[in-house]
Amino acid sequence: MTSSPSTSSATPAAIAELEQGLEHLKVANYYLRVALDQVTEGVVIVESEASDLKSGQKVLFSNAAAAMLAGATPEAGLRGMGLNDLVADAKDAATLQHSLRQAVEHGGCHECECQLQSLRAQTPVPSKWRVRAVFNSMRKLLNFTILISPAQVATTAASAKPAAEDLDSQSAQMRKDNLAALAQGIAHDVNNLLGPVTVRLSALIQQVQDHPALAQELQLVFAGLKRAKQFTSQVVTASKSSPRKLEATDVASLLSDTVEFAGAGSNVHVCVRNDENLRQAVADPVKLSQVLQNLVMNGIQAMPHGGYMDVQALNHLVGPAGDGKLKPGKHVQIIVRDRGCGIPKENLDRLFRESFTTKADGNGIGLTTCKRFIDEMGGDIRVTSTPNIGTEFTVYLPATAGSGGTRPLTPADSAPVPLKHGKGKVLIVDDEDDLRKVAHMILTRCGYEVVQCDNGQDAVRIYQSLFRTGTPPDVVLMDLTLRGGMNGTETAAEILHLDPDARVVCTSGSVTEEVQMIFLERGFVGVLPKPYEAGELTQMVHRVATMMKRH
Repeated sequence: MTSSPSTSSATPAAIAELEQGLEHLKVANYYLRVALDQVTEGVVIVESEASDLKSGQKVLFSNAAAAMLAGATPEAGLRGMGLNDLVADAKDAATLQHSLRQAVEHGGCHECECQLQSLRAQTPVPSKWRVRAVFNSMRKLLNFTILISPAQVATTAASAKPAAEDLDSQSAQMRKDNLAALAQGIAHDVNNLLGPVTVRLSALIQQVQDHPALAQELQLVFAGLKRAKQFTSQVVTASKSSPRKLEATDVASLLSDTVEFAGAGSNVHVCVRNDENLRQAVADPVKLSQVLQNLVMNGIQAMPHGGYMDVQALNHLVGPAGDGKLKPGKHVQIIVRDRGCGIPKENLDRLFRESFTTKADGNGIGLTTCKRFIDEMGGDIRVTSTPNIGTEFTVYLPATAGSGGTRPLTPADSAPVPLKHGKGKVLIVDDEDDLRKVAHMILTRCGYEVVQCDNGQDAVRIYQSLFRTGTPPDVVLMDLTLRGGMNGTETAAEILHLDPDARVVCTSGSVTEEVQMIFLERGFVGVLPKPYEAGELTQMVHRVATMMKRH
């Protein structure tokens, strides 16, 4: 059956929108490169096999720290150099090659100490090399990832030990803080990349409702964008230093989203089943999602040839005597069962230890972190396994006092928010050109007069000019992280000093629910987290534009 002319004309537009979205997502590679360049250790990725036995495996990627440790400039890097050329002599080269073989044969990870040969200095640097063999789901060796750090100088003075321990503690905390800031920065930048695509696609879906097949395809893409938005929000929240409060958590919905994400692209079918009227768990939803994702991915990796997994959530009652760590009362039980290679009995007691892993490409910290997260929530995690039969992880969490029962997700849950038409003047202040232009287009179509700029100084001048003529903007959409000069908070303060009745909405990719009240107390009248939908944008502008003046 042939398409109607209107369908044909709509399809190229949709394809163009998606192609533009892919271009934005490609930029994410740049941000990931920037992220690796912030890591203090040297990171080197090399070939799986050496094309030249003398030089060894060629370097495919090196971060800035690796280049500087080896005496190269970050711009030049180490790409194309042989791995054996990075060490001091043939003895070190043999040690490093042995470590690569050990990583392949015994668990995917191996450490050794070799002298890193500097391209500038004559004296090589004693260094620790942590080698990891990277495999695909079919156990084919893809490459080696190597972490290089200067070896710590041992001290023999007993009096120096406490100071060294304090220094290690301070260093660990500093690294943790740096990684948290880095995670928030990456999440913010990814949100900015998702922003224009989310706004435009959410509006486009509402324009093609007369073409159900096309609308359905775009809806699937849009649902993926919404999951990406949730993920970046979780990254920002999880990287905060302050602990989150436990809350009533819809386990059924969380399981559905987590399993879909963890199982994407694998050859393992994951079957999810939930008790009818499943209770809500008292948990940290971000950490619980991380735990479940880890368990599901472990199961998938244990089944390289594909197959079936079961994930099940049940209501569970602990009797008056308790059950180990579990206190008497209502609980939620989550079972993750694979049909993989299993775990030998002698290893089961070691699973949750810091240094133990049964995964060829693992580092031993995944299950340890899972156990710590579940312990923090007042629950327990247990494991049973039979070699060549499979492994079963069971998570227990306290349940809320109510009888439970969760509403199943419907297609409406991921449908775009409807557009809201209105009238008024809107000033958009955002240094992301694509997002600013798309927001301008959407608001103009919905009846608003729009002015835009990309920095705080121009925003203040524009507002001041319009204010003097008696036609100030009805709404100001203010991005918080403006490049150069004043940031969004400072710009909003200047505008509010000029006009206390100014209605400024905070827009940012790094504002969580926990801190939204802070911005409202600073004079903002609303918070619109990025990436926002076209409908969310127009609904917020309509609500603020029709607000009563404060003075």
